[in-house]
Amino acid sequence: MAEISKSILIVFDDREFVSGDVRSLVGSRRFGDVIYKRRALFKHFCEAVPEWARSSTIHLRTNDDLRGMRKRLESCGQDVSVCIVAAKAGFPDLACLTQLLERLPYAEEDFSESLYHPLIVFLRNAHALIARWNEFFDAPLHRWEYGWQECQRLKSFVPLDLEKIQDFLLFFSGSTATRHFNQVQIDSYYYTKRSADKNKMLAEYSYYDLVPENMRPWLVQPFGFQDEGGTASYKMLRYYLADAALQWVHGAFDITSFSAFIDRVLFFIAERGRRACTKDQSKKMAEDLFVTKLKLRVQEFLELEEGRRINQLVSSANPELEINQQIKRYLALYQKYSEKFIFDYCAVGHGDPCFSNLLYDQQRYLLKLIDPKGAVKEEDLWTHPIYDLCKLSHSVLGDYDFINNGLYNVGFSDANDLVLNVQYDNHAALKPIFVRKIAEMGFDADVVRLGEASLFLSMLPLHIDYPNKVIAFLLTAKNILDEVDA
Repeated sequence: MAEISKSILIVFDDREFVSGDVRSLVGSRRFGDVIYKRRALFKHFCEAVPEWARSSTIHLRTNDDLRGMRKRLESCGQDVSVCIVAAKAGFPDLACLTQLLERLPYAEEDFSESLYHPLIVFLRNAHALIARWNEFFDAPLHRWEYGWQECQRLKSFVPLDLEKIQDFLLFFSGSTATRHFNQVQIDSYYYTKRSADKNKMLAEYSYYDLVPENMRPWLVQPFGFQDEGGTASYKMLRYYLADAALQWVHGAFDITSFSAFIDRVLFFIAERGRRACTKDQSKKMAEDLFVTKLKLRVQEFLELEEGRRINQLVSSANPELEINQQIKRYLALYQKYSEKFIFDYCAVGHGDPCFSNLLYDQQRYLLKLIDPKGAVKEEDLWTHPIYDLCKLSHSVLGDYDFINNGLYNVGFSDANDLVLNVQYDNHAALKPIFVRKIAEMGFDADVVRLGEASLFLSMLPLHIDYPNKVIAFLLTAKNILDEVDA
């Protein structure tokens, strides 16, 4: 395929920034920079490009890129073809794109996927583009007021137009990457969740009917539970809403919109069912969630060969990152703040209100929570009052969704210490809003953050399939302990 790769240029036209309703979800950025399942859309496109064509793929972003492309076209012969794909083209099934690109060497005629404003155009002779270069320099092909009558129509598939809010939500709803022990299937109407942990599936399914009636409007109702032998599953209606994690990591919230969003989440938390409990009961509940659970998860982590390898790696860089040292420090701080973990009531818990489980429409103030921890009987509903706040905090203050989406890097400081760098936008101005609002509710931010640190450490074995993420969690936990211990 070496000779073929020299005769076909593949252009990813990424000159446009998102606009309109889509911009309210992902902020101001090029389409190719939008994050989808932990990677930028351009990275997904590159994965779909056949290996033989990768050296001839052009990422078009700036005028300098255009000038470089022009020189490349001028230097090639009449036998060179070009395929131009708009960055705003959404491919739910990348295999279809790969199959199309694999067939390009055998295409004998020009083609586009639509008569007007096409997102994919193939020109058998790349010099045909030079003949209309001024128009191409001024605007991508899908902006031209031009009918591609002379081209054949691509009939194998039609990409989504991610500039249209309907197509964008169709593409991104349900896009959150799952943990290694879960599977999801998504079609036009339903979201089906499946797992070998059948008790967990039953608990998630049963939760909706067990919670107080005033909580149900905030939840997506599950149905169709099935015990499939080795696995169990249930369905939910598919809501075409972007989750808050997508909006958060793309910097789509400003002070006003984030305040409105967090007000609604905290209203849900405040409205949860409550029942009185003794101080001893509250103390035991806190210790079960924030101490016993943590110790068991750390033990599970260290029983894994990869867990031990990661622990040795981080401790060689900084002994304070070693998991046992962090647990020792955490338990000392927990003992210091133990009285503040004691309440005179317990609450109905969602169990996992991180941003990826919060579907939200900024324009309509519509909030829906998905994927609760669940319950199979009424007694299972009750949890410690701050547990859901800690889960929420690890998205707002702990940068969980940035880490989960790969928007970070682990490097070394000038003193050769491991450091975590997160790719922020405007979040420094938004985080204090959350701290202020939970304080107004009567919760101690240090206690919430300490509980949050236990979550990051407890998640280590659950994310062992992504070792870099585990290191990021260890660094985050240490940073939180540093803050609480200051």
